[in-house]
Amino acid sequence: MVNKMKTSKRNAKTTTEKTNINQHDKKQFSEVISKAIIEGGIHLNASKHHGKTRLLFSMAKHLRSLDNCRVLIFDGSLAWLYGFDKIPVLTIGEHDITLAEKVKTTQEIERYKLQNWEIAKLAIAENKDLLFRLKTRKPSKRGFFVRTVVNYLDRMQRLERETTATHEPQKYIAYFIEEAQDAFNSWSTVRLEAEEFLTVFNEARNQKEAFFTASQRLNDFSKTIRTKQLYCIGRINPEDKTAFLRRIEKAHNIDFSAMPQRKWFFEGKLFQSPQWSQSGKPFQINRALREQFTKPKPKKGFWERLFSNNQSEKADFEKIEYPEDETEDPTDADLLEFGL
Repeated sequence: MVNKMKTSKRNAKTTTEKTNINQHDKKQFSEVISKAIIEGGIHLNASKHHGKTRLLFSMAKHLRSLDNCRVLIFDGSLAWLYGFDKIPVLTIGEHDITLAEKVKTTQEIERYKLQNWEIAKLAIAENKDLLFRLKTRKPSKRGFFVRTVVNYLDRMQRLERETTATHEPQKYIAYFIEEAQDAFNSWSTVRLEAEEFLTVFNEARNQKEAFFTASQRLNDFSKTIRTKQLYCIGRINPEDKTAFLRRIEKAHNIDFSAMPQRKWFFEGKLFQSPQWSQSGKPFQINRALREQFTKPKPKKGFWERLFSNNQSEKADFEKIEYPEDETEDPTDADLLEFGL
């Protein structure tokens, strides 16, 4: 009987300790996200199979649960399409991003335009959270689409600041870009076309916008962008350690090459990413959006057609431009021609 009581007490103590540890991990995780969304974003740097995708999943799930935050995800690796929660998905195909004009100079090789931009804007307007599936494998096209969407939403945030009484946007916007080096490398950020995006990125915190990005190596991702984010570091291969990372190791007496699975270093502290559990499946909305554009218009009645015809005739009549009766003074050449 005594042994059973001791065993039950030991089990109860173990359960309490696990509960306290879980609560502590959740608190740390929430603090990391809160600071990242306020400071303008966070960049995950870790080698393969350490848990970058799962950590981004958990961060996006946490932010989606907030009423004052919307989440926009850009996915080119299909990891989010098959592994994330239930969320509307807009697929952007290779044919949706084309050259803006015929190439005349070498600087115009990567000048693109979006064929179905109106559909993308409709998807943004009708959905609080959205997953963009990027089928193209060209970093220049991926970067162009991300910049287009971010610049568009940034203009909406700025317009909202001008029209609200508090001069603050009502909601935060969180952009998730995994494998960020495929969209923003060093070449894409020095192009003239990217200067507006760089301004948006630098001022993102003031507009309540935050970027959550990830890469395997720091040098792969554009230094212009990542140096303005908070770093969250996991396990790093020894050959991928930069001088910056080695200084952090020395200052905090830590070895990034020996980091345990799902352990992350952030702002001088270690925290553990939560276990991921999927809830539902992402679903495509391309067909539903296209049907709104291709939906046949209802036929007009007799009186409606008659009224519209009269209005169109009136508009055409008003468009007619009558030449003014203007006379010009004769020139000396005209007078000589007539012998005057």
